[in-house]
Amino acid sequence: MSHFQRSVYVPPERSATDGLHNRARTIHGQDWELRDTRRFLFDASAIAILKSKITMASPLQYPSRVEVVSAFIWKHAVSASEVNLGVRRPSILSHAVDLRRRMIPPLGEFSMGNLLWIPSTICTAEDAMELNSLVRKLRETIMEIDGDFVKRLQIGEGTSITSENVKQMGELCSKGPVNYYGFTSWSKFGMYETDFGWGKPVWISSHRISGSVFMNLVHMLETREGVGIEAWITLEEREMAILLADQEFLALASIDPSPFQ
Repeated sequence: MSHFQRSVYVPPERSATDGLHNRARTIHGQDWELRDTRRFLFDASAIAILKSKITMASPLQYPSRVEVVSAFIWKHAVSASEVNLGVRRPSILSHAVDLRRRMIPPLGEFSMGNLLWIPSTICTAEDAMELNSLVRKLRETIMEIDGDFVKRLQIGEGTSITSENVKQMGELCSKGPVNYYGFTSWSKFGMYETDFGWGKPVWISSHRISGSVFMNLVHMLETREGVGIEAWITLEEREMAILLADQEFLALASIDPSPFQ
């Protein structure tokens, strides 16, 4: 049984939604560029290598697939931007977080609605872009979205939280251009177990984005076997071309392999 419960557990706030829109404009302004989307596969061995690099470099415990792939893409996207522009910009990574399991008590898995929050992790132009430090930053940001945070949303503090985020972004952007990277993951959604009567899906994918958009986007899905990550990455065209020539990146990311092998 499905339950449309979003508005019951987290009251809607128009001003909070407007704040997110304003934040995007604060970061991007009117700088609309052509974007290109490519599909990359991180298989089980690539993810194992990334996890090993991170745990060897720091005491970070049990980095997840999503954490290590997100950090790896972020690192190389920032590098591509630096090569393209000749200077490294500060960057912001946002990652959509499901609130269902973070509520007290957790909502049922079939509860429906936009029960998510989009926290942001910031790297200044001077911060180290090492994998272990990026994973640590990302984990610290997401761990802040806990039961107490959801309670604040439930009692109507979403507007004040969003306003504080916008203020923080504005302070960063007042110093110069900032790169924004929007991430979302469909890992562990169980989509490959879905069967409408004609069998389970062979391949579930995202889609290509082209034309003028103002976001760098990364959409991650788990592979059919449940051990790899498929990443659909949208970047500015010149930066995508640089990423496609990045041998360190391509050592672990396969470009558009057949999903039917």
